[in-house]
Amino acid sequence: MPSISSAGIGSGLDIEGIISSLMAAERLPLNKVSTERTAINTKISIYGIIKNSFADLKTATDKLTNLSNLNPLKATSTDDKVVSATASSANAKGSYSIEVSQLAKAQSVATLGVATADTVVGTGSLTITLGSYDSNTNTFTDNADKTPVTINIGAGQQTLEGVRQAINEANAGVNASIVNDGAGSRLVLTSKDTGAVNGFKLEVADDDGNNTNVAGLSRLAYDPTALAGSGKNADTLQAAQNANFTINNLPVSKASNTVSDAVEGLTLNLKAVTTTPINLEVGLDDAALKTTLDGFVTAYNKIRGNLKDQQQKDATLSKETTPSSLERGLRNILREQVAQYGIGLSDIGLSFDKDGVLSLNKSKLDTAVAADPAILEKVFSNTATTTDARVKFLGATSKTLEGTYAINVSNAYNGSNTIAGTINGVAATGVSSTLSGAAGDASEGLQFSVAQDASGNMGSITFSKGLAERLSDWINTLSDEGGALASRTDGLNSRKLRLNDQEDRLNLRLEQVEKRYRAQFSALDSMLASMQQTSSYLSQQLAALSR
Repeated sequence: MPSISSAGIGSGLDIEGIISSLMAAERLPLNKVSTERTAINTKISIYGIIKNSFADLKTATDKLTNLSNLNPLKATSTDDKVVSATASSANAKGSYSIEVSQLAKAQSVATLGVATADTVVGTGSLTITLGSYDSNTNTFTDNADKTPVTINIGAGQQTLEGVRQAINEANAGVNASIVNDGAGSRLVLTSKDTGAVNGFKLEVADDDGNNTNVAGLSRLAYDPTALAGSGKNADTLQAAQNANFTINNLPVSKASNTVSDAVEGLTLNLKAVTTTPINLEVGLDDAALKTTLDGFVTAYNKIRGNLKDQQQKDATLSKETTPSSLERGLRNILREQVAQYGIGLSDIGLSFDKDGVLSLNKSKLDTAVAADPAILEKVFSNTATTTDARVKFLGATSKTLEGTYAINVSNAYNGSNTIAGTINGVAATGVSSTLSGAAGDASEGLQFSVAQDASGNMGSITFSKGLAERLSDWINTLSDEGGALASRTDGLNSRKLRLNDQEDRLNLRLEQVEKRYRAQFSALDSMLASMQQTSSYLSQQLAALSR
């Protein structure tokens, strides 16, 4: 009997078709696993979109915790080519009339010339002292904040070029350069900083024994109080001078043309002497503020739309409770009021319509800010009030709980030690004049400074979190371990891993089932083929007998 090499060849049955149909039925559980995994992947992707939208909202929200964004300032000059300014504090708001009679300049002198830059000058030492020169009294006063610098000039540095390099490497408060004026090379020394107090004198200890004449190293000497050629051996190119100007007719003199300590929170950039008064207006940068708030509104409506979409009947997450829970939590935070002030978003022109969409009424915002310039800070930022003016709030963290905390200082800050004290009876951490709440306590993260020499009962500090800080903290918890987004995503990923394991087990089983089917149908095929051959043989024998 011939062997059968392929299922169905012996019997004529469509064995491959039969096995294929049977295996299709066997694969139904595997198809179900694949379908479920696809659905899970889609859900994870949707949660990823939601997570990214929350990240965008957090970015926009964090901008509202920054006072410079809540109270952006703009300084407008009538001629910013002469005087410009930038403002960093609400204390700078106002109008200023600026007149500049003199710009700050750095002292510059040129020493006696020599033939070339590599001409030998001499050896010895140079001492550069910063300070101010008074031509009326012919006196030089050392700058108490600067230490004189002595520079040794040895045999390897005795050329004019070597002296220049030695001075520049000494960081003595002056820059040295060499200028060829057509008649020879001269060493030009210029103060690094402007201002009368940053002038300088250069004294020489000359190895030739004469420290003030115009021979050897002493040819570089420059003492503005000495006689020309006898210690004052350089030409004055520019005297050190302060910037002299007036602010609203009040005379001011500063060492720099960039002045940040004349008006609190205002930096002036003096660029030229004025011929007419320059007017500066410092006020709220209305456009920048509204851009920041519009960014927050856009980010909120984006995440709110994502969450709302997933609650619709045919949405991917329609049967999950997380989107509605997140929307509810988000809405509840923004509808709260800041307890300390009794105000909320609606008081600054931010409101929700009947569908929960947030919008900004800019007219209402303008009115609110005009009535209370600090209202945005009160709504959005962490704030604190103290009962003792010697206590100044510095900041807090997400771990700081809202409330009122009693302050007691047991060891006052004296200017050089470390303060010690308690917050609500719990030992606080002291650094210099700053006290911080203890880890694990309700005051953890709370920081404030106490005035020097102040001790004993310092009253209390009442801390409140702004809506921006509360929202930012809440968004952080969503992705923290155990948070709503983290938990749901972790759950879906765990389910996907279980499905992968289930798929592996099903594939192994299907391989075994198919082998069994093939063995069974191969046997059936062989049996039917044998029977057909027997039938054919009997038919032939019967036909032969009938003849």
